[in-house]
Amino acid sequence: MSLQFNLNRPPLSDDEINKGKDFDQLVRSFKEQSLKKAQGDESWWKNKKIRYTTIIAGVTVVCTITYLSLLQNNKTKTQTKKHETLSTPPSKSNTTFVKAPAPKLSTAYTKYSIRADKGGKITHPSSTKISIPKNALVNKEGKQLIGEVTIEYKEMHDMGDVILNGVPMQYDSAGKSRCLETAGMFDIRAYQNGEPVFIKPGEEIKVQLASQNTQDKFNQYYLDTIKRNWVYLKRDDLPQAEPAQALTQPASSPKMETLKRDVEVIIPRKMDSIEKKYVKSLTALPRPNEPRKPEKATGKRPEFVIDADTKDFPELAAYENTLFEVGSENRNYSPELHEITWNDVQLFPGPQKGKNYILQLSYRKRTEKLVVYPVLKGADFEKAETIYETQYKRYTRLFEERQNKEKQLMAELQLKQKQYLSEQKQKQEAFDKEQLRLKMEYEQNRNRQLMAGFNSSGTLSKVERVFSISQFGIFNSDCPHPIPEGNAIHPVFVLKEKGNLVIPERVYLIDYAAKTVMGYDGKSGPLNIPIDENKPYGFCVFRNGKVFFCDQEQFKISLDANSKEFKVKALPETLEDSGDFKKFLNI
Repeated sequence: MSLQFNLNRPPLSDDEINKGKDFDQLVRSFKEQSLKKAQGDESWWKNKKIRYTTIIAGVTVVCTITYLSLLQNNKTKTQTKKHETLSTPPSKSNTTFVKAPAPKLSTAYTKYSIRADKGGKITHPSSTKISIPKNALVNKEGKQLIGEVTIEYKEMHDMGDVILNGVPMQYDSAGKSRCLETAGMFDIRAYQNGEPVFIKPGEEIKVQLASQNTQDKFNQYYLDTIKRNWVYLKRDDLPQAEPAQALTQPASSPKMETLKRDVEVIIPRKMDSIEKKYVKSLTALPRPNEPRKPEKATGKRPEFVIDADTKDFPELAAYENTLFEVGSENRNYSPELHEITWNDVQLFPGPQKGKNYILQLSYRKRTEKLVVYPVLKGADFEKAETIYETQYKRYTRLFEERQNKEKQLMAELQLKQKQYLSEQKQKQEAFDKEQLRLKMEYEQNRNRQLMAGFNSSGTLSKVERVFSISQFGIFNSDCPHPIPEGNAIHPVFVLKEKGNLVIPERVYLIDYAAKTVMGYDGKSGPLNIPIDENKPYGFCVFRNGKVFFCDQEQFKISLDANSKEFKVKALPETLEDSGDFKKFLNI
C-alpha cells in the first residue's frame, strides 16, 4: 500500500471553500474514511498506528497521515506523541481584524536571524528569552529548513499598547462575552526569503515573556485570526520567582490605591450626591404665589365684561365681577367693537404677566386683539382689597417658612460638605504617610542590596511567563473580566474647545479599574457601549489618523448629566512616541 501526498494542490474556488466551511464535519468524514480503509488491510492494522496532522494554511486545508511503527519493547507501553496544528503566521497583509488605528505609533517588530538547522536563543531588550530548537522549522510543504531564518517579534504590555496595535480584547466563550486584561502579550512570526515559516509538528518554541505584572491570576491564550476569537491554552502558572537583582521605588500599594480612590473618586462622588439631594429637596419645597393686588376701575377707559376661565388664570379667581379696561396702548380700538356679537372671546397672558391680558375677539373671519387690564368697581373693589390683605399675609408667612427651610437645607449641606472635606483631608494625609513609608522602605532595601553588592540600575522587577508554542501568531497572558449587562451608553463625541462633532473611525473604552480596553467600530452605526456606572472610564477616539481623548473627569460629567455628548480633546498631531501617548491617557 502506498500513500500519495498532494502538497501543491491549486487554490480552492469560492464554491469549494463554502462547501468546506463546516470544519468539524470535514474532519469527522476524513477520519471515518481513513479508518475504514485501514481496517480493511489486516496486516497494516496490526503493525501500524495512524496519526493525524491537520495543516490549516489560510483557507486551504491539507490533511497528512503519518505512520509510526509500533515499539516491540513489552516492558514499556507505546505512547503516541500528539501533533500540534500548523497554521500560517499572520502575513504582513493580514485582515483588518488586527489593525493599528495609528500605524506610526504602533509597536515595531524587532528582527532576529538564526540558523534553522542549528536553532538559537534570542534575548529581547525587555529581557524576554526565545529558545528555538534546532531543526524545528519547516516550510509550507513541511520540508526541513536549513540556513538563515528571520524571526520578527514584538511585545505589548498594557492598555496603551493594546490600543496602538489594534489588538481585539473581546473573548467569547460558552456564550458569554468577556474583556481581557493583559499581563503581557507578544506577536511572533518567521520568514525565509520572504516566505512564511512554520513550526515542525511535535516541536515547540519556548518564549519566556518578561512581564511587569506579578499577579498570579492569568491564563494563556492564542489569537485565532480566522475565527476571530481568542483560544484558551492553559493556566498561566508563574515559576518560582528569582531574587530581584535591582529594586525600583514602588509607585503604589493596595492601601495607597484605596486611599487614592477615596480621595479622588468616592468622597467627591458623595459630595456630588448630597448636592443633588439638596437641589432635589429645594425643588420639592412649596413655592407660594404672591396674590395680585386689585386695581380700581378708572372710569375713563372702555370696558369689557367677559366670563373668563379662571382655571387658566387662577389670579383672577380671587375676585368677583372683574371687568377688563381697554389699555391706552391699543391703536385698533373702536367703539363699534362693543356693537358686534362676537362668536368667540378668548383671554391670553399679556405683555406684563399678571397685570394685563390679550383679549381676542372673533366673528367669522374677523379677529381683533386688545390689551386689557382687570379692574373692579365700588363694593367689589373694597371686598377685593380685604381679600388681598388676607392673602398677602398668608403669602408672606409661607414665603418666610420657605426661606427658613432653604437656610436649614443649606446648613445641612454645608455641614456634610465640611465633614467630607475633613475626611478627604485625613485620607490625603494617610496617603502621603503611606507613600513616605514606601519610599523609606525602598531606600532601606536599596541600601541593604548595595551593601550586599547589588547595583542600583533601576531595572524593573519582572516575572517570567513561560509559553511553549507550536505555531506562530499572537499569544497573550490574560485575565477575563465580565462585560457589564443592562446599562449602556450611546456616545457622540464633540471637540471640547470648539464643539465640533467628531465622527469616529475607531473607539476604545478604557476601564481604568479592570485595566481593560474594548474596541468599537465607529463606522458601523450608532455606538452601543455597556458600562458599569461605578467604574472610572475614558474614551480614546481615532479619526483620519488623529487621536482624541475623553478623560475620566469629562466622562463622569457626561454620565452624571445623562448626556450623550462626550467632550474630547485632540492629542498633538506631532505625537510620535507611544510613551507620550500613554501619559496623555494616564496609562
